[in-house]
Amino acid sequence: MLELKNISLSLDRDGEAHPLLDDITFSIPPGHLLAIVGPSGCGKTTLLKTVAGLKHHDQGEIHWEGRNVEDEKDLHPSELGYVPQFSIAHDLLTVEECVASAVALRTCQPDDESAWALVETTLQQTGLSTLADRQVKVLSGGQRRRLGLAMELVTNPTLLLCDEVTSGLDPKSEREITQLLHDLAQNNPRRIVINVTHSLSNLSLFDTILVLHEGRVVYHGPPRALSHYFSVEQAEEIYPKLGRRSSERWSESWSRHRDAYYATYGLAPKKDETKGSGNGNGKHKESGTGDLKPAGDREPDRIKLPSAASFPDDGKADEKATLEKEEEDEGDDWSKYKKRHEKKQREKAKARGELPKESGEEQHLPEISDDHRLPGIFAQTRELLRRRWTIFWRDKTQLWLQVAMILGFPLLVVIFGLEPIPQVRKLSVRQDSNVVLNKTEEALFKASQIQAGGVVSGLILMQVVLVTLMASNNAAREIAGERDILERERLGGLRATSYVLSKILFLGTFVLVQALWMGLFVEVVCSGIPGDLLVKLLMLVMASAAMTSICLGISAMMRSPEKATILSIYLVGFQLPLSGALLALPKAIAPISQFFIAAYWSWAGSLSSMKSTDFYDAVRAVTTTNIEHWTTAVFVLALHVLVGLAFTYAGTKNSQWD
Repeated sequence: MLELKNISLSLDRDGEAHPLLDDITFSIPPGHLLAIVGPSGCGKTTLLKTVAGLKHHDQGEIHWEGRNVEDEKDLHPSELGYVPQFSIAHDLLTVEECVASAVALRTCQPDDESAWALVETTLQQTGLSTLADRQVKVLSGGQRRRLGLAMELVTNPTLLLCDEVTSGLDPKSEREITQLLHDLAQNNPRRIVINVTHSLSNLSLFDTILVLHEGRVVYHGPPRALSHYFSVEQAEEIYPKLGRRSSERWSESWSRHRDAYYATYGLAPKKDETKGSGNGNGKHKESGTGDLKPAGDREPDRIKLPSAASFPDDGKADEKATLEKEEEDEGDDWSKYKKRHEKKQREKAKARGELPKESGEEQHLPEISDDHRLPGIFAQTRELLRRRWTIFWRDKTQLWLQVAMILGFPLLVVIFGLEPIPQVRKLSVRQDSNVVLNKTEEALFKASQIQAGGVVSGLILMQVVLVTLMASNNAAREIAGERDILERERLGGLRATSYVLSKILFLGTFVLVQALWMGLFVEVVCSGIPGDLLVKLLMLVMASAAMTSICLGISAMMRSPEKATILSIYLVGFQLPLSGALLALPKAIAPISQFFIAAYWSWAGSLSSMKSTDFYDAVRAVTTTNIEHWTTAVFVLALHVLVGLAFTYAGTKNSQWD
């Protein structure tokens, strides 16, 4: 049982509280399919997210199976399924891979055979078996909605929340999805399914309808009484009629009739036998079918409540017969598929020598373990890493971009180092009596220093800047680009630690490959670059790791991948001028700004390894910027990495649902 008691939620705007939900009260029994309908902006999605725990209400209580989810035990991820309107799967994965990934991330299966059995069962239940090998990017809108449902059903949730899963679909697909929701509610006696929809079609498939108007409940009852309550001929006339009165009046009217409707249609236990009966003997006055006709524009508070017996069980008898005839005539709808599926299942069972299930027998998904254990941190990390590499190898654009950067950027560096690095002239220790000759020799010495120092410093700096540029490209969109998927999986039990760890392992591969290849290629082609090779490679790796970490943190904090990319590009752009390698910064700001510039520390650390050579003095001749020792540079760049990872973890933990 799901119960909402006096739920209110306000948005603070310009110092004033604007109510989004106002005193929402209703209850839903198990095995029930509820539709939340209402005009655009009435608070349907806000209410659904409040139930899911994605938005925190200001007042009221939410009770699930008798417990207050705010004060007591919240819903376990295995109990809750949330299907948002937007696409929740990676385009380059197949339908089967998406469901298998959901199984690996959200359930603990004893072996691979059990896991794949659950995948197959879920695909069959949602009608996706024939599409198992099809990539998500080629699916239609209705097929994507089925996939979204399938990925939530792997845990057999008892509370399934669907946000506009039928919006934008053609009438046939809309009815098929609604029929699927109906079956999901009926096939599990403990499950509650709530569907937010703007459409007023196929309402007969729902057990009850909840109508919202400006954040207030103005009706909650069976679909067969909806038109009568609002005094309209067709359900489509309800929205225009809601605009004729204020939401306060509609809500007050429903408050007066709510208990009577609940008692009449068995939606909740009657609090008082005489309350709202309309007479004094504790019995509801039964009206004839003539009371079902709309009464023009009569006010809802004057409605004469008809009895449940006045309505056919599933709507009008002739409408039901028409719908049944349509389902029989139509050869490719969900009901037809279900019959074919049951027939195939019986045939398979007979072939295995098993007793087939009767047609009307309930079929449940395999239950997860009693203690609802989620997979461990490393199990989730392994699955995320496997999935990420699968997507990378299938994304040809990203793959060729990586190849172009890894091969092309080192070539940009060696263009300036094809000629041998100039050597620093030796200054004679013998002082000649000819002053002009001495001055000339000193001038030639300083010229050789400037030339050699400029080349060496430039080659080191170019490597560092290009490595940080590749790092920025790797990480800027990594989290922001899949934020919607992350939010859904976090709600389903994905640990932030597992997610961040998978990104570290994935991007760490690029850090090592790009930095080491850059350093080794330039070292071989441009022979004669002074300094300790291991130190120079370490500085490139640390610079790449620092920039990757910081840009990953930016990606985790940003909701939009475009914003994350732009901010990361700006960050790389600041590396060159603020490093002090080209132009020395003012002494007042150099210590402050350079601390945040990864390129400076990598550049300085590499140059410090040349301290025992003439090239170190040559570099000092072309720049007045302080050159820190490489051990200090490693420490500072490690701090950059830790700060970036801290932002990454915080951004991953922080919910950013729209």
